[in-house]
Amino acid sequence: MQKRRKIDAIRSIAKFILLSLIISISSIDDIHSQIDKRAFQKKEILTHLEIAKKLQKRTPDSSRYHANRAINLSIKQGNDSLLAASYLRSAYIEYFQANDSKALNIIDKIDSLSNKQEGLESIIIDTKIYRSQISKFTLTLEGVMNAKDYLMEGIELSKKLSDSSKHYEMKYHLGSWHAFIAQEVSPKKHKDSAEVLFFDALKYFQKNQDNWWIAEIYSGLALMTDKKKYPKLKTNYHQKWIKAIKKTTDTTKIAETYYLIASADRKGGDPYRGLSYIDSAQTIYEKIGYPNESQKKNLLRDIAYLHADIGNYKEAYTKMQKALVQSQKVYIEKNTKNSMELEAKYQTEKKEQEIALLQAQNEAVEAQKKNQRNLLLGGLGLTSIAGIFLFLGFRNRKKTNDKLRELDTMKSSFFENISHEFRTPLSLIAGPIEKQLRKPDIDTSEKKNLSIAKRNTKRLLTLVDQLLDLSKVEAGHFKLNVQQGDLGLFLRSLTSSFSYLAQENNQEYTTAIDIPENTYYFDADALEKIITNLISNALKYSPDGESITITSAIENQKLQFTIQNSGATLSEEALQTIFNRFARTDEQTAGTGIGLALSKELVTLHKGTIHAQSAHDTTIFTITIPVTESAFTDSEKTSGVMEISAFAKAETTTSKEEIVQEEVDIFSKDTNPILLIVDDNADLRTYVSSLFEDQYTIHTAQDGQEGFEVASSIVPDLIITDLMMPKDDGITLTRNCKASETTSHIPIVMLTAKAGDENQLIGLETGADAYITKPFNTEILKTTTHNLLETRKRLQERFSQEVVLIPKDIAVNSADERFLDNLKEIVDTQIIESDFTTESFSKALGMSRMQLHRKLKALTGLSATEFIRSQRLKLAAQLLKKSDINVSQVGYAVGFNNHSYFTKCFKEHYGVSPSDYAKKA
Repeated sequence: MQKRRKIDAIRSIAKFILLSLIISISSIDDIHSQIDKRAFQKKEILTHLEIAKKLQKRTPDSSRYHANRAINLSIKQGNDSLLAASYLRSAYIEYFQANDSKALNIIDKIDSLSNKQEGLESIIIDTKIYRSQISKFTLTLEGVMNAKDYLMEGIELSKKLSDSSKHYEMKYHLGSWHAFIAQEVSPKKHKDSAEVLFFDALKYFQKNQDNWWIAEIYSGLALMTDKKKYPKLKTNYHQKWIKAIKKTTDTTKIAETYYLIASADRKGGDPYRGLSYIDSAQTIYEKIGYPNESQKKNLLRDIAYLHADIGNYKEAYTKMQKALVQSQKVYIEKNTKNSMELEAKYQTEKKEQEIALLQAQNEAVEAQKKNQRNLLLGGLGLTSIAGIFLFLGFRNRKKTNDKLRELDTMKSSFFENISHEFRTPLSLIAGPIEKQLRKPDIDTSEKKNLSIAKRNTKRLLTLVDQLLDLSKVEAGHFKLNVQQGDLGLFLRSLTSSFSYLAQENNQEYTTAIDIPENTYYFDADALEKIITNLISNALKYSPDGESITITSAIENQKLQFTIQNSGATLSEEALQTIFNRFARTDEQTAGTGIGLALSKELVTLHKGTIHAQSAHDTTIFTITIPVTESAFTDSEKTSGVMEISAFAKAETTTSKEEIVQEEVDIFSKDTNPILLIVDDNADLRTYVSSLFEDQYTIHTAQDGQEGFEVASSIVPDLIITDLMMPKDDGITLTRNCKASETTSHIPIVMLTAKAGDENQLIGLETGADAYITKPFNTEILKTTTHNLLETRKRLQERFSQEVVLIPKDIAVNSADERFLDNLKEIVDTQIIESDFTTESFSKALGMSRMQLHRKLKALTGLSATEFIRSQRLKLAAQLLKKSDINVSQVGYAVGFNNHSYFTKCFKEHYGVSPSDYAKKA
C-alpha cells in the first residue's frame, strides 16, 4: 500500500514537470512570435522611410504619405528612436517643399521627444541643421545670426557625443553659412573662414572616402569662387565635384550635378562647356526618368539658352519649342487633374442632391395624402410670411447699398486726401536718411538701419499709391485711357527693367514677348501697374536660384500674358482668396495683400480676366485682356498713337552711375549761384536749403506771391517751388516768372506732393523746367538742378563764341527773346558812344543795375560792364578784318576813349594786339 502511494506521488510529480515543460515551451514560442512580429514592424517602418526618401523630390505627396505611415507605426510600436527618425524625414519633406512653418512644428516634436528619451542626440544635431537653414533664409539680421548659433550648438553636441562624422558635417554647414554671409558683409573675412572650414571637413571625408560629402564640399567651394578672378580654380572645383559624385553611383544626383554646373557655366559666360554638361544631364534623365515634368521643361529651356549664347539660333529655337510644349503638357496635366477632381466632386454632390430630392418628394407625397388641406393652408401662410420677409429684406438691402455707396465715396475721398498729406512728411523722412547714407564714414550697422528706414519709406509711398488707386477703381473714379500703341515694344521695355533685380537675386529671368509688329489698343498706365505688381511678386517670393519665365502672345485678338515662377507653391485655399484685398497665404508671408487686389480690379476694368494656378513647386499667373478698338467705348479711348516716351517712365531710384557724385561750381567766378526755395512748409524749406547751402546762396519764400517778389528783386539762378501753396500757387508763380522779362530766363523746378500725370502736364505746360514728386530722391533733385544750370552755362559759352548777338540762338522762351531783341537794338545804336555805361544801359531796358547784371549773367555769363566791353571788342575785331582804318581809329570808333586801354582789353580777349590781329586777318 505504501509502495503504491510512492508510485502515485512520483507519477504526480512527473505529470507536473511534464506540464510545466509544455507550458515553458509554449511561452518561448510566444516570445519568439512577439520578437518576429516586432522585427517585422521595424522593417516595415524602415521600408516606409526609405520609400519616402526616394520619392521626396519626384512625388512629394507620396513621400509625405510614407513618412506619415512610418510615424503612425512607430507610435503604435512605441519605438521612440524610429519615431524621431520618422519625424526627421517628415520635417525634411516639408522643408524641401518650402513649408518652413510645418517643418519647424515637426522639429519641435523631435525636441519634445528627446526630453523624454535619451539616445536621440544624433537626430537633434540634424534638426539644428534644418533650423539653421530655415532661419538663414528669413534674410533678416536676427535670422542669419540665429542660423549660426544653431550650427555652433550642433558642433558642441557632436563634440560631446564624440561623433566625428556629425562634427565635420556641422563644420561643412558652418562653412556654407560663412559663404552665404560673405555676399553682404566682410566678403574676404567670411570667404577665408568658409575655406578653412570646407578644407578641414574635406580632409576628414577624404580620409574616410565619403564621396557624397566630398562632392558637397567641392560644390560649396565652386559656388563661392569668382570665375572672373579665378577661372581655372572654379573649373578645377567643378571637375572634382563631378569626380566625387560619380563615385557615389547615385545617377539622380549625378544628373543634378551636371545640370547645376551647366547653369553656372552659362552664367559665367562659358556656354560651350555648359552645353557639354547639360547634354550629359539630359542623357541620364532620359534613361532614369525626370524627377518631375517641370524639371524636364526647365532643362529643355536652359539648353535653348545655351545654344542661343553660342549663336546656334536654329537649335535654340527647336529646344525652346520643345520646352514650351513641355510647359503646355504640365499645364494640361494639372488642368486635367483639377477637372477630374471637380467632375468627381460634382457627380457626388449631384447624386446626393438627387437622393435628397427623392426623399423630399416621397415625404411631400405622404404629407399630402395625410393632410392636404393643412398643407395648402400652411403653404399660403408660408408664402405670406416669405413675401413679408422679402419685402423687408429688399428695403433693408436698398438702405444698406445706399449707405455702402456713401461710404465708398467717403472712403475714396479719404484715401485721396490722406495720400496727398502723406507725401510731404515722407519727403522729410526720406531726405535726411539719404543724406546720412551718403556720408563716407558711416559705420556698417548705422548704414544698414538707415537703408531699412529708406526702403520702408519707399514702400509706404507705394502702399499709399496702391490704396488710392484701389479705392478709385472700386468707387468708379478710375477711368480707362486706352490709346493705340506698340504693345510688343511696351512689354519688352517694361519686362526688361526687372532683369537686374533678378540677377541680384541669383534668379533665372527669361522673357518671350511674341507680339506681332502692329498697333493695339490698351491703357499703358493700368497695364504697367498690373504687370509690375505680378513680376515684383514673382521675384519677391521665388527663392534664389529659381526661375521666372514671362511669355506673351496675341490669341483671338486678346493679349495672353503669363508669369511663371518656380520655388513657390500656393495651396488651393490660398488660390481662392489670393485676389482679395489684404489677403495673405499665411501669417508668415510678407506683404499687405493690396497689389494683387489692385491688379485684379484693373484687369477687370480693362475688360479682361486674371487667374492663378500652382502645382509642382510652380506658380503661374495668366492675364487675358482685349487689345482691339472694338472692345472699348469711345469715352475710354484717346485719339492718336502712343509715343514710346509715354511708357518709358523714369524709375524712382537712380543708380550710382546716373547720379553726379560731386557738383562743381558751374560759374567761372567765385560767386555762388543764387537759389530761391518757395514752399509753405517751413520744415521742407529748411531741409531743401540744407541740401544746397554749401554751394549756393539760398533765399526762401513761403508762397507764390512772395516768391515772385523775391525773384524779381534778386533775380536768382534757379527756383525750386512747391505746387500747392496759399495765395499764389506754384503754377501762378511759374506763369508770372516766365512772363516777366526780368525773370523769364530763370529755370524752375516744381517739387510737389500732388501726384498724377495731369498735374505734371499742367506744370510743364506753364513753363516749369522739371517736375519732381514728393517724396523725392535728394540726388535726383541736386542732379536736376545742376543739369539745368549746366545747360545755361553751355548757352553762355555759345554766346561767347558768337560774333553777332542772335537772340533766337540764346533765348529759351519768348520773353527772353523779346528782352534780347531790345538789348540788341540798344547795343547796335549806342555801343559806339563812349559815354554808354551800365547806368544808361539799365535805364534804357527799364531795369535796375542789379537786375540787368543778374539777367545778363544768367544768359551770357557776363556782367553788364563785361557785356558792353565784349560787344565793343567783337565789333572792333570785325572792323579790323574788313576795314583799312588804323588801330587807334578802330578803338575810338567802337566807343573806347583811351587807345592804350583798348589795346590792353583787346589783347586780353583775343590773345594778340589789335595790329597783329589786323595783319593776320
